[in-house]
Amino acid sequence: MPPLIPIFFGAALTVAAAYAWGAVLPRKPAAPPEIVLAVGVTIESLLVFFALLLHQGTWPVFLALGLAPIAVWAMRSKNAMLAPRALAAPPMAMLLLVPYLVWYAINALAPEVQPDGITYHLGLPYQYIRLHGFADRISFYNVLPQGMEMLYTMAFAFGRHSAAKLVSFALLVATLPLIVRIGRMLGLAEPASVLAAAFYFTAPVVGLTGSSSYNDASLVLFTLAAFYLLLEWRESGDWRYMLLAGLTAGFCYAIKIPGIATVAGAAIFVLAHRRLKPRLKSLLPLAAGAIAAMAPWMIRDAIITGNPLAPLMNAVFRNPHFHIASERAMAASLASYGHVPLLEIPWQLAFGDQFAGTFGPLVLALPLVVLGWRNRTVRLCLAAALIAGLPWLSNKGARFLMPALPFAALALGKVLPRRAAWAALALQAILCWPWMFHLVHPGWAFRLDQFPWRAALRIEPEAQYLGRQTSEYRVARMIERRTPPGARVYAFGALADAYLARDVTVAWQSAAGECLADPFWLAARYPDDVVYRWRAAWDDPRFLMALRFRLPRSHPAEWDIREIELYQDGTRIPDKPEWMLRAKPNRWEMPLALDNSLATRWRTWEPMRAGMYTEVDFERPERVSAVALVSQTPAYGVPLEIYGKQVSGQWRLLSAAPSVETAHVDDLRLEATGALRKAGFGYLVAAAGRDDAPFAIQMKADPLAWDLEWVDSTDSQVLFRIR
Repeated sequence: MPPLIPIFFGAALTVAAAYAWGAVLPRKPAAPPEIVLAVGVTIESLLVFFALLLHQGTWPVFLALGLAPIAVWAMRSKNAMLAPRALAAPPMAMLLLVPYLVWYAINALAPEVQPDGITYHLGLPYQYIRLHGFADRISFYNVLPQGMEMLYTMAFAFGRHSAAKLVSFALLVATLPLIVRIGRMLGLAEPASVLAAAFYFTAPVVGLTGSSSYNDASLVLFTLAAFYLLLEWRESGDWRYMLLAGLTAGFCYAIKIPGIATVAGAAIFVLAHRRLKPRLKSLLPLAAGAIAAMAPWMIRDAIITGNPLAPLMNAVFRNPHFHIASERAMAASLASYGHVPLLEIPWQLAFGDQFAGTFGPLVLALPLVVLGWRNRTVRLCLAAALIAGLPWLSNKGARFLMPALPFAALALGKVLPRRAAWAALALQAILCWPWMFHLVHPGWAFRLDQFPWRAALRIEPEAQYLGRQTSEYRVARMIERRTPPGARVYAFGALADAYLARDVTVAWQSAAGECLADPFWLAARYPDDVVYRWRAAWDDPRFLMALRFRLPRSHPAEWDIREIELYQDGTRIPDKPEWMLRAKPNRWEMPLALDNSLATRWRTWEPMRAGMYTEVDFERPERVSAVALVSQTPAYGVPLEIYGKQVSGQWRLLSAAPSVETAHVDDLRLEATGALRKAGFGYLVAAAGRDDAPFAIQMKADPLAWDLEWVDSTDSQVLFRIR
């Protein structure tokens, strides 16, 4: 079978089925095709979600999910839900946008090479197809809401990566008529609406995300769909529009967590309604629709992690799967603007790349919207843009401003005179054309800069194109070639999971992964590693039911314990399996402090606070004469209190000032690798560049010292077998 046939079939079936699901809804209000598609996508996504939940994610099931609504729709085609008015853009605007349409389509048809696409946007669907359902292992990406990844999974089952990309591209194209339609509903003249659509469609960051498996362009469609349905509700008062508005707004969250801003914006729109009774009553269908789209993901996360908002908000919903310190470090990194001066931000968003994406020259004209401040439509669009753009404050990526762009562009179109609007449209289209943009910004930027028609049409073999475009693909091929099926692989950085049929754990994507990486960081310090031993002893050995180690003072650093040592008359008491271990916080990792290994450790993974403690409950009385804690924390001058629980059940302070001495630490490299082996991993992947972690450099220089065997390498990664 020619390679393009399954690609087009997978994409067409997924998109057509989504439209059909929207078209066959019972008791539907009238809506245009873009809204029908948006509503159908939410339904189809939920159906795929439940299929994967039941481990029924096979191509026959997806085929049935696709053909069933199409058959019903075909039988009811005379009553299809279509807008009564045709949507026709001026020929000039269409001519300006057609080259972009072709450029984006070719890139969408080509194999996926974008970083997030090859790691998780398509890595997860590939995994689900192999497993026929969700994976049991918990990591950062597989607990995120995955509304669009559900559609990608269905398309992937038939046409793999390019079929999923074409689904994303179809939703991008559907956004254009919806922007124009919203402009007409707001009473904007034709040039203003077309300008807004063209401004959005020609923005380089939009072109890249909409022609790849990124989900940002899809988020824009559903944000606009919710806004359109709110406008319809305002005009008609029909509660069904409000229900669908809630559904599409809730699906924004299902696409990505920042989409919660759309739900908040919809609620604000309703509460701003002039009459109290209608606005309060309308919140019910809005909430019902939003909950229907959001709840499945929250409930799943709550069940498997204990945190309905995983992988975020771990300080509120504490769980063993994600560390608070890692979440905070990532949030701080994403929220940083890279020290871009305030006055330089507009230029960077227009032509620079400090925010990983650009929007073109019309960004510099957006301040003109203040000229129309007195106009109600302009104020409404600016309010919508402000709410939709709020997530940008938590993530510096320009992609997070995309939902705000159509609203800001509609406001700009409203204030610009007709001729100025057409001139602005032409300027944006010309300067954002990839070849022209390259003249302004010749360096690398987050944009489409190639026209891979040979790869898109499969004249150039997919493997050859991918091997030439991305080093991550070469790493994936190396791993598949040199490891047996079913092998478990541990990696310190993300791999191209979309092209890798192996069980991969990435160090930073889960608490379990970070706990396995920590010993390597400690081992790399040898022989310069300095640790300490808190020690307390008493002359009269006493029977104790438990020991508690408590911090009486706060400190911005972490508290760690490499090992807890208990002694009876100078002899160390061996750990017993019946001992109960407790801690506040992070009780789940306390066993790492009593595993007879200085390579592993318990950590708070957050700054020290007064009152934090760890505890060993013996279940039966133990005769203890001394205790020691091996830790790096004494370096910060933090005091420690040691309490003993008497047989009577009362706690007694045993030491308020334990002595501190330097502890000797042997070479931990074998123990670090041993922890991976014990966890069931057979292979290890480490980076090969000069700026790697110290342990990666050491591994390459002397793998035997780490109990590793060199297997193969590329220009960016080295594959080791754990001996």
